[in-house]
Amino acid sequence: MIKIATIEDIEKLINRYPGIANFICKGDEDFTLMYIDNGEIIAVLSAFVREIPAPLNGKTECFINVIDVLDTKYHGKGIGSMLVQESINTAKSKSAMQVRAYCEINNISSHALWLKNDFGISPVKDAGGSIVGSFVTYRLKEEANV
Repeated sequence: MIKIATIEDIEKLINRYPGIANFICKGDEDFTLMYIDNGEIIAVLSAFVREIPAPLNGKTECFINVIDVLDTKYHGKGIGSMLVQESINTAKSKSAMQVRAYCEINNISSHALWLKNDFGISPVKDAGGSIVGSFVTYRLKEEANV
């Protein structure tokens, strides 16, 4: 089951996985989704909402700061895709223009997740010209942004 995390859910998550605390978004418009099975947090997605700078002043995006299927026995079961799809629905409800994330270049399974969910992939280069990762973007339909 996917749910929007409560403060108590987030505290439980951080107690079990302390390293994730730095990636959980806590602003007023931000959201954290959790996949729960038998009362246990199996997976998490946390995103922040921000204004897109010029030339799109006034438009917003939901930026996924972390997505993680925490329990390896649930890997490959479609839970990441369920969380991504729910984040798209949440972004629509917030009238965002797009959903974006960053993916490290060596994270093959994450790139596969984004492609499976119809995200565009744009390589990111470092100062030396080496590709170090990708920005992934899902453009929401304009009628959802009314």
